[in-house]
Amino acid sequence: MARVGRGEWITKVEFHSRLSRWHRGSAEPVIGDPRADRRTAWIWVRDGHRLARLFSDTTRDAVGEYLALVASLPRGVDWHIVKSATGQPTKVAFGPGRTIIDAFHLYIDPRTVPPRAR
Repeated sequence: MARVGRGEWITKVEFHSRLSRWHRGSAEPVIGDPRADRRTAWIWVRDGHRLARLFSDTTRDAVGEYLALVASLPRGVDWHIVKSATGQPTKVAFGPGRTIIDAFHLYIDPRTVPPRAR
């Protein structure tokens, strides 16, 4: 999938559209360049006042699972900030159950989270 830089962020609606096109039209195993560092921010997405970044090592299966969750929630999928594996409040969980999808590496840029929410 084409990379989307921080300064060129896309909306969640566009994010879902691009993920869907990529998932249907590609056989690539990961969203980004497989030679890139796994923590490379591949796609930047705006959710309200926050910016999130999807890392390049997000897998095809994880994208499929995320898209299935999106399709199951007719009013859209809410994103919630939870603690990452390092204990930082940057990991994004999805929907009313705050679902974590293995290998779907979406993290909020901490610079876009108000200090009281950290």
